[in-house]
Amino acid sequence: MDAAPKRGPGPALSRPMTLDPRVTNDPWKAVAARLLSGFQTRMTVMGMKLIAGIVLLTAASGAMAHDALLAQALARTAMPASELHGTLKTVTTVRGGDKPEIETETQDLARSPDKALASYAELKEVIGPDARVLSREAGRTVYTFTTRRVPRGYTGGGRVNVNTNNKNEDDDIKFEGRAEVSMDAKGAPYVSHLDLHMPQAQGNLLARIKKIDLSYAFAPWPTSDAMVATAVTADVDVRALFFVHRDVRAESVLVTDASTK
Repeated sequence: MDAAPKRGPGPALSRPMTLDPRVTNDPWKAVAARLLSGFQTRMTVMGMKLIAGIVLLTAASGAMAHDALLAQALARTAMPASELHGTLKTVTTVRGGDKPEIETETQDLARSPDKALASYAELKEVIGPDARVLSREAGRTVYTFTTRRVPRGYTGGGRVNVNTNNKNEDDDIKFEGRAEVSMDAKGAPYVSHLDLHMPQAQGNLLARIKKIDLSYAFAPWPTSDAMVATAVTADVDVRALFFVHRDVRAESVLVTDASTK
């Protein structure tokens, strides 16, 4: 047998392994590298959590700011009906007969304060504590909510009278609502518009309410910061006894006296 060739001395066995510049044949250096890598990973995760927490905190702060805006708007003082001076004009249109019936009524609020439109003081109870922001732009924020209350007040002359403030809440109609908060000339927020929509028909085959849509407009009184309802529109669609159908639309507008401008 031929003898195995002798290997001469060479530098190969005396050199460190160089498969990866970060890996050496020194076990302590390898452990240190792994520890450093794990520490950096944990730091990265902690950093991501911190950033996520800041984002959530910012979003929550924004929601709280919107709630504060609505609360500030609802805290505005309402003008007492006894102090209103002006004329309330109501035009009611009834469809469903041979031809539309149109009625026009005029009320002097100084003589008939009970004919005043809904009080601004009602809005806090109507909107409730669970309103959510729907949209926001410069000087205007829109909220959505659900409610079983409508503002008490004059609507639609003698043809339309919507009152859901019953003692038994199970008998009340549920409305989907929208409230718009605007800014007055002084930069103070107030609820400028309130819309209520009945999403489901109510009643039975003999008498059924197909639609109730209510819309309110509010503004500061010309000579003070007190809030008043300046317009109310009510749309009601009623069916009865299978063949009776009435669609009633009542529009009421407050016209202030020249002395209050």
